[in-house]
Amino acid sequence: MALILSGMDETGDFFSGAVNTARDVLAELVTRAGLHLRPEILSRGMARQCRVRLSFLMNYIRQLIFLMAAGMIDTLPPVKPQAGATRTMLPDGVEDVTASFVAASGPRPWRFALAPAQYVPMPDMPEIPGRLARDDVPAGRFIEQVIVLGGILADPAPHAKRMARALRRWRTAGEMAPVSLQAVPRFRAGRLAESFAQVLSVRLNDALAVAWNDTG
Repeated sequence: MALILSGMDETGDFFSGAVNTARDVLAELVTRAGLHLRPEILSRGMARQCRVRLSFLMNYIRQLIFLMAAGMIDTLPPVKPQAGATRTMLPDGVEDVTASFVAASGPRPWRFALAPAQYVPMPDMPEIPGRLARDDVPAGRFIEQVIVLGGILADPAPHAKRMARALRRWRTAGEMAPVSLQAVPRFRAGRLAESFAQVLSVRLNDALAVAWNDTG
């Protein structure tokens, strides 16, 4: 690992290498599954491979965004408060049902959550006999996720700025510093991707510890 990353001591070089490595993993996934051909369905086996690789990439990209954000916490200008839109008061007996139309308008586009959901232990569930899984899986959601992740890797700075503001709010509110766990690929991601994932987690935890101790 030291040999692979020996030429990436500078922060800029590390970020560039980490982003390019994620792009390579994403490109390999697209080619492997033929997603560039916009298929309508994938086999169950190929869909499983897509899920495994996308899960790794989501964790890896989140850590990359967090690491970039940790260095921006004390350099971003304060957000100017925006005047909220005036809400029209409805007459008595009149109900605003706009939300019901939005909910019924069909599936919403997939959005990448910069911060993972808070861990909550799952309760014990009774065994419920289920139906046999179909042989084919729709490919649309995988294609959508690849496009979103590719867009983030093309320009991660705006996402890092939003995350930096969130980190600053958490720190101001007295929250504990986030702790990162290494994104471990459950597939043969290659030595470079595995090395970057390991170093990325270490750097992120160090950067967050420094940011939380430096309250300005």
